[in-house]
Amino acid sequence: MFSEQLPRAAFLLSLSLLCLSSVSDGLRVTNGSPCTSVCNKSSTNTTLNEIVCLDQQFNTTSVGEAFKDCIECELASTYADDESGETDVSWGLYNLRYAFSTCVFGYPGSVTNVSTPCIVSCQGLSSAIELDLTSPDSTTFDAFCGVTTFGDNTVDQCEFCYGLTDNQILMANFIESVRYGCRFRTVSGTAFAINPTRIFNESVLPSATAPITTSTASSSHTIKNLTLVIVLPIVGFLILLCLTCISCFFLIRHRRKKAKARGQSQHLHARWNDTTISTPGQRRSWNEPTPYPNMRTSPGYGPGFGFADYNGQRQDVGFSAKDGSVQYASPVSPALSVPSQLYHYGANHPMSSEATYFPPPMNHHQEQPTSL
Repeated sequence: MFSEQLPRAAFLLSLSLLCLSSVSDGLRVTNGSPCTSVCNKSSTNTTLNEIVCLDQQFNTTSVGEAFKDCIECELASTYADDESGETDVSWGLYNLRYAFSTCVFGYPGSVTNVSTPCIVSCQGLSSAIELDLTSPDSTTFDAFCGVTTFGDNTVDQCEFCYGLTDNQILMANFIESVRYGCRFRTVSGTAFAINPTRIFNESVLPSATAPITTSTASSSHTIKNLTLVIVLPIVGFLILLCLTCISCFFLIRHRRKKAKARGQSQHLHARWNDTTISTPGQRRSWNEPTPYPNMRTSPGYGPGFGFADYNGQRQDVGFSAKDGSVQYASPVSPALSVPSQLYHYGANHPMSSEATYFPPPMNHHQEQPTSL
């Protein structure tokens, strides 16, 4: 009796260990990884109890927060084991695939009873997602990517459906991240291209048709660089514009000053060469005495005027005291030469335009004045 039950007990024990080992591969991490303390808090293996399926559970439950922290650590890590060929990024993508399979297809076990029509939309992916899920290693991480059922049309259909749900949008981000890992393989020693925090954001990831060259650590740095690339040319243009305006202002100011100085100089030269300009003389009335007190006059004549001919000899014209006729005294004798006051300063000819005053004739009884 006992001998008959022994093989049966051994079979049940082996089956239990197999199921336990299959379930414990949920949140694996590379040996020696800095994420070990985050992903394996109580043991090196995990169970289905470490998986949650609803969006709010990843932020409100300890199980969901632990799963999110582990995935974010692995996808942002650059750690790689050269001996085994394993990387933290590979295990992070595997854990996302494991959670998606558990929540959508109930394989290798079910943790929630969520009824959604998206299971029908995603059913074509089951054979690819479940491939080697219970026996992963560095040689089979990407084997499911080559399965024909893992096509873009099926992934897009499944992703679109979960993107319309109210409480399982993250499932769309999980499958999109897994597809990106198949399309654009992550080089060993580098972090995953998609920001891990973006994966756990309740907004659907866009379908990537080209590799993302920036990682989480360099995303903000790239944005800053892009800002500098946009701002610096604008600032440089404004500085150049200000310098140009200042230069134009001083140039125009200098040219105006120069033109003004040139105009004044030309005006002075024009006045210098203008023969019609003379120093205004003192105005006098007809009978007003001449300003030259030492001027000689011809006796016997009344008021008149004098002038110098072309030879420089003085000609006097006056009115006779007897009949009022015009009398000429020409030429003036050398004794009655024109005084020097009638000449310009330093000139040899008298001023032809200067009027001469002749006093009225004197009586014979009066003493004739003598010239000074």
